Amino acid sequence: MTLIAKKNKLHKISTWFSDKRLHILGWTIFIFYEAIIIGIFVGRFSTLSTYVIFYSLNIATFYFHAHVVLAFALKKINERWWKLPLFILIELGVYLILTVCLDYIVINYTDYNGPIKLIFNAAFFAAPIYRAIYFMCFATSYYFLLNFLEERKKIEDLEKQRLNNIIQIAKSENAFLKAQIQPHLLFNTLDFIYQSAKDSSPVAAEAIHSLAEMMRYSVDGNKDKEFILLNDEINQVENLINLHQLRKDHHVQLRFWYDDEIRNVKIIPLVLTILVENMFKHGELLTASHPAEVSLRIEHNQLIIETSNLTKAVKDNSGLSSGMENIKKRLEYTYGKNAEFSYFTDSNQYFKVMLVIKIK
Repeated sequence: MTLIAKKNKLHKISTWFSDKRLHILGWTIFIFYEAIIIGIFVGRFSTLSTYVIFYSLNIATFYFHAHVVLAFALKKINERWWKLPLFILIELGVYLILTVCLDYIVINYTDYNGPIKLIFNAAFFAAPIYRAIYFMCFATSYYFLLNFLEERKKIEDLEKQRLNNIIQIAKSENAFLKAQIQPHLLFNTLDFIYQSAKDSSPVAAEAIHSLAEMMRYSVDGNKDKEFILLNDEINQVENLINLHQLRKDHHVQLRFWYDDEIRNVKIIPLVLTILVENMFKHGELLTASHPAEVSLRIEHNQLIIETSNLTKAVKDNSGLSSGMENIKKRLEYTYGKNAEFSYFTDSNQYFKVMLVIKIK
């Protein structure tokens, strides 16, 4: 065995004694106390080997009853009534057999000269039965003490977890309040720039105004709402189109069709906005002969949203599929079978999207 292996073994032994030091101390005090009391009462003391043999049996009975018999017998509530008595009877029987065997060994193979003889009568069996029940009662108290300490630890852990959750919620609320302050500071700054620029540079001022409205909608609008009016989405899309028209000097070829009564229809937020944003990001919208289209209509108690746009010659599909799949999952989660969502690129290189939602 190498020196490192010996050190590891010694460390394990030392750790075990450290963990069990209370048990070792308790049993040492109990054995010395009981041995002295009994020795004084009967007027004689047994040999060391006798003490070692029989206290080893009693200590083993103590832990076996606590960790095996009670743990297994009390595991299922509806089976306790028959398992516990049966296991205790078996345990008593095994204890009696082991006691007889140990008595035989002590009497015949040690220097024992005490009064105990192997005479199988009531008095002979009464002592070990009493002794077994004595240690089993201590073991039962030990078992319930362990369970009590374990349950208390669980309660303490749950309380710590609850306090940690409260602290995390407080931190989240604080971060949320900070996050609210920062966008509003930005909106106030944009409003100042808009007011300053609307006379000297009306085009730039209009772009700033559209951008501010879009950002305000994304940050402040629709909080904690599952559904919004389609009117809000339409206004957002018109701001988006206006911003891109200003950027491209009004060369964007996009037709936006809808009837005014459709504004009162409710829908989940940002669906229409994301569809139009994808058109600007991934589509070719500057060709007059191939204008893009967005149409909203109601037919047969169904809201129908369609988009169509020419794809770019050099395709950049980064984020397109993930954006479409995100919309699809949100629709499935909210509407289930009451919504149909499809998209594809046709033979003329037009990317088309159709969304059909049944209106309740």
